[in-house]
Parts: sequence; structure tokens; C-alpha cells
Amino acid sequence: MTETKSAAYNSSDFQWLVASDLDGTLLDHFSYSHLPANDTLEKLESSGIPVILNSSKTRDEMLELRRALNNEHPFIVENGSAIFIPQGYFPQRPEFAREESGFWIVEPGARRDDILAFLQQDGEKHGAPYLNFAAASTAEIVAATGLTSAEAEKANQRNYSEPLLWQGDEQEKLAFIARANASGFATLQGGRFLHVLGQTDKGRATQLLKKAYQHYTDRECRLIASGDGPNDLDMLRVADIAVIVRSPAHPPPSLPHHPHLIVTRETGPRGWAEAIEEIFTTDSKHSANIRM
Repeated sequence: MTETKSAAYNSSDFQWLVASDLDGTLLDHFSYSHLPANDTLEKLESSGIPVILNSSKTRDEMLELRRALNNEHPFIVENGSAIFIPQGYFPQRPEFAREESGFWIVEPGARRDDILAFLQQDGEKHGAPYLNFAAASTAEIVAATGLTSAEAEKANQRNYSEPLLWQGDEQEKLAFIARANASGFATLQGGRFLHVLGQTDKGRATQLLKKAYQHYTDRECRLIASGDGPNDLDMLRVADIAVIVRSPAHPPPSLPHHPHLIVTRETGPRGWAEAIEEIFTTDSKHSANIRM
């Protein structure tokens, strides 16, 4: 593992938060297994350090993964479009949050219906050189993602964004992105898909949630963020410590000038666990590390 820069930390002085991407980070890129990260996740939980799942996945996908990971903390869906906080997690409901199905929900993103209306109008005028989830069959989503049929159906139960499997050339993509931006939407290139969403991102949503934590603790909140792709960069930029998890499918995204950056040698959940263990382990030769 390569740590480009470091600084001294004292675990007793801070309330640490860990925000993490899922696919390619906590979940293996090919198998979607989280087994290599389980021991580290248990240590964080027993140490009172919440792991905030922050993904392009939908609420239903995230609920299932939270159960598999024994995680009961707030989570962020669809690339920062909505924050789900279990009711009662904080002493009071956060400002601007609404209540639904046992959660306080903060929605900085756009609604999917508005995005689909834009895609229909744009496609009629400029063509649609992509496969979007709303227009795709379950079998097509399975073929594009490697998910099971049940998982593909959950992935298509979106509320705030629309993934596009781009099939045109780069020039067409750039022109499409410009039109989306001009219409008030943002785009993010994930590992496999170009996501169309509202004017939000993983970093903005993480900062909103961090402020909620900070409101209810006397200690300063410090953030560790981990991810493997370009759509994680906004989250990594706002972190006190950024962890880029190496991918077997693409080179690490570039994050210049971050003061505390770790790029893992191992891929996926194994690399994630090694980075977190290194950060939270006291080493007499490295005063930057803290005990978990």
C-alpha cells in the first residue's frame, strides 16, 4: 500500500466516520463478495466508528446489502441523490428531512421522472446511443451488469437517477453531457455506467450527513472516504483521509493535491480492509496511525 502523505492523529480527539463506495471497494468487482472486509467492519462497529455506505445503488439494493454487512447506520443512494437516516438515529430529525418507512430522508437530488422526461425529449431530437435502465428489460440489465434477475429488478427500482450503458462514441457522449448540464442535470461516469442525476454528488451528500453527526457530538468529526472510480472523487475530495481502492478493471482515478491520500496495492475489499487497518493501527514508526 502506498501512502502519499500523512499527518498525526489521535483517535480519542475525534469522532471518526468512514464513508465507502460498494462495487469495487467493499464488494469485489467480479464476485460482489465482501468477505475480506468483514473482520475490519466488525472492528469499526465495536469501536463506535460508523461505516456510511455511499453508492450509485438504489434504496432497495442498499437495504439488502446493509443487512448482509450488519450495518445499521445512515446510507447514501444513487450517487448522493438521497440520504437515508434510521428514525431515532439522531436525537432529532435533521432539517429538511421527511419521514418514510422508518427513515428520515434528505433529498438533495432530482426525481427520476424528471430525468426520464429529459431523456425522452433529448432522444427524440438527438437520438439515444445508449441503453438506459427504464427502457431495458431485466435480461438486458442482467447482461450489462452481471447481476441476478432479482438483483437487476432492485437495481431498476430507482427514484433519483438513471444509469446509461453508453453505446455511442466519445463525441456523442460529450455532446449529451453538455445538453444534460444545460437542462439542469449532472452526469457521473461510474465503473460501467454514465449516471444522469440532479445537481448533487457523493461528496455533497456526505458533507450534509457529516454536519448532522457533528451537531450531536462534542468531538470534531473526521472523515475517511474510500472508493475506486471517477464517481467517487467528489466524496474523496471532502475526506480528511482519502482511500483509493485499486481496481482489477481500470486504473485508479487521479486525485492530485489531496493532503492525506492512500492508494491500495490490493484490489476490492481486501485492499479496503488493509487501508483501514493501516490507518487505525498504532505503529511506532508511523505516528500518523491511530488505534482502533
